[in-house]
Amino acid sequence: MLQSIIQKLPYVALAFVFVMFYGGPELASIEERHRSLAEQNAQEIIQQKTQASPIQTSQEHSPQKRDKLNILTLGGSVTWGAAIPNRGQSYPNVLRDFDKHNVTNLAIRATGSDYPAQCISSMFRIEEYNEESTYHPEVPFDVIIFEFSINGMSGFDLLLKRLQERFPDALFIYIDLWSLRNGGAMDSTSARQLVKEAGGYVYFFGNKGTPLLPFEFRDLPKYEIGSKTNSPPDHIMQLFADDTHHISTYGHSLARFQVKTIIEQYGKIPMKPRLGSWHGGDKCRSWFEDGKVSDSLQIIDGAKLNEWDKEKHKFAIELDAPRAVIEYTHNGDNEAPINFQFMTKSIDKWDVFSGLYPPVVVRITPAVEKIENTQEIVSGFHAESNGEFHPNLKLISDTYRGPDDGWNFISSVNKLMGLRHFHITSVEHGGMLKPGKNYIQVYTLEKRKNPFRLTATIVCEACAQLGWKDFS
Repeated sequence: MLQSIIQKLPYVALAFVFVMFYGGPELASIEERHRSLAEQNAQEIIQQKTQASPIQTSQEHSPQKRDKLNILTLGGSVTWGAAIPNRGQSYPNVLRDFDKHNVTNLAIRATGSDYPAQCISSMFRIEEYNEESTYHPEVPFDVIIFEFSINGMSGFDLLLKRLQERFPDALFIYIDLWSLRNGGAMDSTSARQLVKEAGGYVYFFGNKGTPLLPFEFRDLPKYEIGSKTNSPPDHIMQLFADDTHHISTYGHSLARFQVKTIIEQYGKIPMKPRLGSWHGGDKCRSWFEDGKVSDSLQIIDGAKLNEWDKEKHKFAIELDAPRAVIEYTHNGDNEAPINFQFMTKSIDKWDVFSGLYPPVVVRITPAVEKIENTQEIVSGFHAESNGEFHPNLKLISDTYRGPDDGWNFISSVNKLMGLRHFHITSVEHGGMLKPGKNYIQVYTLEKRKNPFRLTATIVCEACAQLGWKDFS
């Protein structure tokens, strides 16, 4: 028996090298045969050498009973389908159109997990009215796929908990993506561990072998795009689009194949999954991708809705004056916190003053109160001589609240240093809403290349009910 095992080892190694490094434009049948042979031989060897149980297969798990599953995908621009010639070839769309599953793709470009964490039920309410969507509010999801390693995982624990409460039987899959630019990706260790603790699985993007094997991109050489001596090899480059940041059509094909394998071989999909509670839900509205502002919000003065990126169709409420007033109607019976989502990007991640967007101060007052003279209240922020930041602003911290009670300081610099090079959104606390109409006063503290760009408002009642206190 030992001699037989030894004889098989070279074939296992050869099959593994072929599968890992020579994937073509599509996952060809020959690659699948090599993979099947490698896995079969590897399982025999592992079983004999360790006297352990073989890797469980779909037959040893609860077999998939339904061919058509309800799948939710959440993530950033990769899951949205950016940078490939045809968005129809993104992995969510292939799972829908080729594998014939019901797929609801709620990915938002340039956005991490902080927005869906606080706004997931609002995102579903909007999707419900989408005529092209297969989503139904009373049908539980069987599989939920996450992709946040590039755009940030702030609030991921809250997002996971809210989805567990609503869809207690869903299978969670985390795709650990990475980029050839800007340091690769964020440290996703915590998010991956949370998914595993919830009974889910992790696919490390780039792994072309057994889908649950680790593929640690952080151990790869530090490639230099365009270098004659240190450029990424072809088997790495084929994973990425021309911008070397988003994944390619082939990369999407690989991700879809591996996710599909995880679902079919390891997923325990019940026949009748349960539907839980939203615990009060949330009231959020993002106009970042469609330019549609909530009925609860009205611009009074000093700002305008603008399509600031016409090529990619991105919208924001821009401050076109030093001071803006926005009216917001809170229909709840109790006081509620409101968070703001806005654009961020820095030239130098070590320099908080290299941001392309200006810092602002925000104050919220009930409509029954008189709007105070904003210029007088925030004048203490400016140095009188050269217009630079008041020295206090150098102490950028979560506790800084400005020269007057009720004013909240928003730096417009991403709190996560590793994300500051990216042109993405961030979320910070704006203040407290009273029932009824409120005035949101925003004052720009310094001129920058771009105006302050507000992309969404967030009011999350469920967050407080679930004990989540970090509203910034």
